[in-house]
Amino acid sequence: MKKVLITGASGRIGSRLIPYLKEDYSLVLADKDVSSLTDWNADTMTVHSLDIVNKEECERVCDGVDVVIHLAGNPSPSTPYDEVKTVNMDGTYNMMAAAKEAGVTRFVFASSIHAVKGYPEDVQVKTDSPVRPLDLYGVGKVFGEALGNYFAYQEGMEVIAIRIGGHMSIELGIKAGKQPKKDQRSSYISERDMNQLIKRCIEAELDEPFLLVHGISDNEYNYLDLSDTKKKLGYRPEDDGFRVFETYQ
Repeated sequence: MKKVLITGASGRIGSRLIPYLKEDYSLVLADKDVSSLTDWNADTMTVHSLDIVNKEECERVCDGVDVVIHLAGNPSPSTPYDEVKTVNMDGTYNMMAAAKEAGVTRFVFASSIHAVKGYPEDVQVKTDSPVRPLDLYGVGKVFGEALGNYFAYQEGMEVIAIRIGGHMSIELGIKAGKQPKKDQRSSYISERDMNQLIKRCIEAELDEPFLLVHGISDNEYNYLDLSDTKKKLGYRPEDDGFRVFETYQ
């Protein structure tokens, strides 16, 4: 069994990923607040408190790990620069450096659609389109992508960066009484598509040490182009943000 570390394991993506992966991998769950993770069976997975700003803690949780799924960080698009730098940028560096030092073979970085959200809604962004962050949060994700490229080509650790769209944004919005807009539908990714994509990132063979992919469902119109992601990872999304809304009417 591969040993897979999930940082930010109690977050929106991580908490839904654990039951999907737990039968196939030995999981290490890490988060700053582990109170919601204590119910998991200690025989099949381990839980660690982790502050990614602390390099020594990053080194500790990476020990003996094969693959890191790095989801930890401040997820708010309105995150001020000081926290973008300290938590999202410095924290990502700490995790990648610790992973490399520990002999981790593959690092999966949760980037964001915000790295390229500055393009107009009617422009479909390719994986090779120039970055165009919408906010400082997006700037931090661009930094993470560049850092992953460095660790892949200069340090020899495989890195996959996923530009994640709106994870379950439509379901969560509707539950809050909000009707989804077109841009939410075109950037939507469902729980099962997100889980499948991350598993493909763990298992797929790479032609190059660094890969940038797009994390959205197979929506009727996609803000992010999926052709590279499908081809290089074997990703087969099942949901459509324009149709998901219909199930809630």
